[in-house]
Amino acid sequence: MSDIEENKEIVEGPLSNLEQVSAAALACIHCGQCRVATFPAKGIYQVCPVYKTDVTPKFEPYFARGKNLILKGLLWGHLELSKELSDIIFQCSLCGACEEFCHNAYNENIDFANHRWVEHVKVFEALRADLVEAGFALETHVPMNRAMVELLNPYGRDNKEKASWTEKLDFPIKDASKDNAEILYFVGCTAALTPAIQEVAINTAKILNKIGVDFAIFGEKEVCCGSVAKRTGDLKAFDNVVDKNVKLFEEKGIKKIITSCAGCYRTLKKDYEGKLSDIEILHTIEFLDDLIKQDQVKLKNLDIQTTYHDPCHIGRHMGLYEVPRTILNKISTLIEMKTNREGAMCCGAGGGVKKGNPELALEMAKNRIKEAEETGVNTLVSTCPFCYRNLSDAIIALNSDLKMVDLVELFLEAIEN
Repeated sequence: MSDIEENKEIVEGPLSNLEQVSAAALACIHCGQCRVATFPAKGIYQVCPVYKTDVTPKFEPYFARGKNLILKGLLWGHLELSKELSDIIFQCSLCGACEEFCHNAYNENIDFANHRWVEHVKVFEALRADLVEAGFALETHVPMNRAMVELLNPYGRDNKEKASWTEKLDFPIKDASKDNAEILYFVGCTAALTPAIQEVAINTAKILNKIGVDFAIFGEKEVCCGSVAKRTGDLKAFDNVVDKNVKLFEEKGIKKIITSCAGCYRTLKKDYEGKLSDIEILHTIEFLDDLIKQDQVKLKNLDIQTTYHDPCHIGRHMGLYEVPRTILNKISTLIEMKTNREGAMCCGAGGGVKKGNPELALEMAKNRIKEAEETGVNTLVSTCPFCYRNLSDAIIALNSDLKMVDLVELFLEAIEN
């Protein structure tokens, strides 16, 4: 919550969403730190991952300071919502790096008296919602969000396929719609439906089975968490799946959820705004780290070197930096990339960029792969299927020798019998 209170009154008009966060939207002082600031002690070398590419022109509206000028123009009535504006605003992954280094946003490293004013991600999401409601959604996002509501996943696939990965297991998994279990494993659409990434779900299930965890999945009845709709401004679609999920969790008496997807984690834990307050929500790595602390799992060192990519949705958005590193330091020699933790460069997939501006998403991922290559390691690790997907595409595009893995793959290999 900002120190400046949001406007909680119902606001009508073309900027109904932006008006509710107007205090944060108007707080930018246009210093420009959000583009190329350098803070070596915190691993920050430049800030905006879009600015580091040559896909967009290095022109202010494509970066946070310019977007905040546009926000003021809209709120003061000097600008109007338009398709041209939408094309610019959606060329951003909402990674939150600009907010992390803003002098007027909360930042434990820069503790000014006027901190906690700016909330870039929340404000940019509000503007996107107003653009969508005004009829200026990106054309590529419309069928994605429609499929999320009608088919329960944004990939336009038959939701029955969400259980297909379980056929590759040699043990049964409980069906959360029929069976009681201590934990719901919320697989997420990307890991469940993308063949190249199903190993994330498979390895997670193998780990849980191997260490005797009582868990279940919803399979074909699993509803998309709604992250893609929230990030791309379709709040009607988002609210639709939120209601479905809340109802489903309540009906089945779900008390604990684990998920391997950074986007699902952020969305269920933060964007549902207290609607799941009676349910404990953990990223899989948090859950596994707890088992290690309780001495229920012992790991061996795999004698490999790794580097770790911080997904924006569990890193900057949720502050989950050290848990994956704690695990990686137990099973490997971890070598950090130049930018890491708060300053980590985004993979480029989030915020609807992968779908709406694939060239930009790939260039951002290429920059991250080049940074990983500079460490000299062979294994790039992350904890998000979406990051896995985009970084893998960049590895192929660059003909890189890096191996992309999710942390659960290494965890499974490191479990001692």
